[in-house]
Amino acid sequence: MSGKKAKHNQTAKVLGKLVTAAVIATLTGAPAELVKVVFGVHSTSDMAMAKPKPPSPPPPPTAPAPEKLNADPSTHWFASWDENTAPGAATDYFITPFLDNGSSANVTTQLSNSATAVPNSPLGVKVLNPITNTTASTVFNAHYPLPSGPKAVSYVFGDFENPSAVSQTTTLVGQVRGSTWSKNAYVGNFNLTPTNSSNFTRGALPFTQANYNSSGVNMANTALYPGSPTFRNKSTNDWANANIRTGLFIAPIGRMTEVQNVLNSSYNGLQTTTVGLTYHKQVPWVVRFNNFGNASLDNDPAPGYQFHADIAHGTADQLPSRGDFSAQILHYRMRGAYSVNLFQDGGVVGYSNADAKQDVRNGWYGLPHTSNIFAQSDDKAATMTLNPQVDGTSSNGGTRAEQTGTIWSGVYSLSLQQMDILASNLDTNGHWIKFGMGDTAYDIFTVKNGSGYTYAVNDSYPMNPTNSRNALIEAGVHKMLQFDLVTTRVYNSSTFTGSFSNKTIWLLNTKYDVFTDNNRNGVGIPEPTSVGMLAAAGTMALVCRRRRQQKA
Repeated sequence: MSGKKAKHNQTAKVLGKLVTAAVIATLTGAPAELVKVVFGVHSTSDMAMAKPKPPSPPPPPTAPAPEKLNADPSTHWFASWDENTAPGAATDYFITPFLDNGSSANVTTQLSNSATAVPNSPLGVKVLNPITNTTASTVFNAHYPLPSGPKAVSYVFGDFENPSAVSQTTTLVGQVRGSTWSKNAYVGNFNLTPTNSSNFTRGALPFTQANYNSSGVNMANTALYPGSPTFRNKSTNDWANANIRTGLFIAPIGRMTEVQNVLNSSYNGLQTTTVGLTYHKQVPWVVRFNNFGNASLDNDPAPGYQFHADIAHGTADQLPSRGDFSAQILHYRMRGAYSVNLFQDGGVVGYSNADAKQDVRNGWYGLPHTSNIFAQSDDKAATMTLNPQVDGTSSNGGTRAEQTGTIWSGVYSLSLQQMDILASNLDTNGHWIKFGMGDTAYDIFTVKNGSGYTYAVNDSYPMNPTNSRNALIEAGVHKMLQFDLVTTRVYNSSTFTGSFSNKTIWLLNTKYDVFTDNNRNGVGIPEPTSVGMLAAAGTMALVCRRRRQQKA
């Protein structure tokens, strides 16, 4: 009997719903069948009503990819030691406040304010000392703008410079990768690169490729400080050119190139516009001059490190000029750097943060024709050579750039059919460069006649001004050479007569001097000449600590 009663009650419930549905249909004019469906009743045969399932919770948001620092034609972001407070003091520079165990609240505030004021700006931090998991969680799990914005920390610049630097970096990488929101960030440490040797470094490298791999970083923050005691130079009697300034200019380009070659071959470094954990980037620390700890470039008896480049000290024209710094920046970019991290004040008396930042801009994207080539989807480095053919020869030891103070870099686009070459000569004598094929499959010619024809003879040394495969780069000059990819006659005679072949070649269109500020006199120092910026950095002690670290 109890079973029959239950069945009766169930049927009554169904019939009740049917009556209710009919009444609603009558009152509202809605089709009865529609109302039945809404009520979940189809017929008296529906003996039981299934409970509707609760809606599934939305999936957690996916941690964003790191924001790009370099995406032509108009995305160019640089880091700088002094950019710590939102919204940032300079266009093109994103803030990277100092993160330590007492600053997480301020850091999240600054990052949130930056994300609000400059929504297209990446976010980053500098970490000089180990941080706790609580501090890391506070910053790396936060959504910017607070409390639930779409942005994450994209770049983490470690600055551990002590015997425990590798283990401290490893811990920092783990804290970032273990976060829920900033886990895709690029993480690096000062001068931690995947190289085991360098032709330009004095003594042993501070880290090895094994250190780089074990730490888990995916960003090489190469130290490129002209004047550093870690570089060989004429002043340290281990440089093949008698000119101090050639070492200050060529050696950082050499070290940067060595690192990028390894990144390209083993860490997807050629994917310059792709971001992700497996696409490693080089974002070097750069400065115009920094001679801290280098007694060989301290020619002032007063305390501290001061390098006077002038006639009185026998070192006239030996300090890198503003134009030299801009040229270095463009060489770095042409050879694969993703961006740069600028150390403060540039290390020259009277040379400000604003000056240094502008020189970085001038070098990175200040030449419109070159910038247009970079903006093409198929832009590519024209060479990575550190052993160019200069004055008719290249060095068996691979040191021709060092010997002559002369180097060239380039970028080209086959779709645009254009190539720009930056050729720099920091020597005191002019030099002829013969441009090799590099990474491009087409040969390079520097002479043409009115019909756009060239010739392929007279390649032997000594060169002469009519040679069609070489260009003269005068002493102390940075020269831009612009080429077009053309199919034209290449004669076997410099008279443009007789036999010829039709070839597709790079043919020089025009050349001109660039980065012409060549004042190479002044007083070079390690760090700031004023303390106006120190409030943003925190304290004088912070910068003094940085000075001690730079001594390593």
